[in-house]
Amino acid sequence: MTDEHGFITRSIHAGEAENASATPIYQAATVDGAYLRGGNPTFTAFEEKMCALEGGGRSIATACGMASVTQAVMTLIRAGSRIVCHQTAYTWTRHFMSEELPRLGFDTEMIDMRDPKQVDAALEKPTDVAYFEPLSNPSLDIIDAPAVIRKAHAAGAKVVIDNTFLSPHLFRPIDHGADVVLHSATKYLCGHGDALAGIITTRDPDLGEQILRTRNTYGGILSPLNAFLLLRGIKTLSIRMDRHVMNARAVAEFLESHPRVKRTYYPGLPSTPGHEIARSQWAGYGGMVSFELAEMPIEQFFNKVRLCRPWVSLGDVGSLVAGDPAGQRVRMSVGLEDTDDIIRDLEQALG
Repeated sequence: MTDEHGFITRSIHAGEAENASATPIYQAATVDGAYLRGGNPTFTAFEEKMCALEGGGRSIATACGMASVTQAVMTLIRAGSRIVCHQTAYTWTRHFMSEELPRLGFDTEMIDMRDPKQVDAALEKPTDVAYFEPLSNPSLDIIDAPAVIRKAHAAGAKVVIDNTFLSPHLFRPIDHGADVVLHSATKYLCGHGDALAGIITTRDPDLGEQILRTRNTYGGILSPLNAFLLLRGIKTLSIRMDRHVMNARAVAEFLESHPRVKRTYYPGLPSTPGHEIARSQWAGYGGMVSFELAEMPIEQFFNKVRLCRPWVSLGDVGSLVAGDPAGQRVRMSVGLEDTDDIIRDLEQALG
């Protein structure tokens, strides 16, 4: 596979075994005398596929999304390092940034990266890593990734982007200069809710080799079976993402007009802050919708949904809803069901 091949073609063929219809599962502790921790033909195929899709220099598979976060960041920092991170991120990423890294002696500053003044002020201090999600979890903050990347590089910082919510089908951070892009591959890349996995892709192959060394040191490797499931899932990534986007847009428009919904957040809605950034930079608006309930207790909503399951995770073929029981905001991963069925379930749950 080369850059001359289209994204869908690469998602189907890149990294795959040339002599089989599916890459085999090498369920072995050692292959050619080397430990699974250093490499395995099944998850090496997954790494090669993701490197082709991201347009990167090296990809490294990990056990889960958080293994990707910690291995990437720990490779880039040293004693006394400082990290700047967007104020909202995946729960355990935020815990790692705001509690674990400071506990180990690192300086982490959480800012609103949607505000250029806050970005400028934070980068005035020596900074080693700038970290964010272009579409943040769970609040769906939309960040101008190319602008933050330029400013971070001018300040001498490496940029790490968690692109889980968008996938490389909708946005490729390395094309805009990001040093590292990572995913919880459990989500859209897998797409079927049956495998935990993470993936890191670097622009510079040498940095990728350094992260591979970190993986060998800390562990957190991907199982061959899960790599096999990822290889299978990614072959339909583009088709699934297009359907997620179509359904999410329809769901967001329904929620925006519903009297029991106070406010709806979706990058495809002009009323959502950052819509113009998403429209101009991404190939689609994603499958995630967030909304605030008006008057209705959030527990009541979760008890009433039937088709949309009140579970954690996202990016599955089925629709999932999750939220903060102390608040009134719901995060919805819009699935691939018939659009009308999803909306009917939300309508009966909202009452």
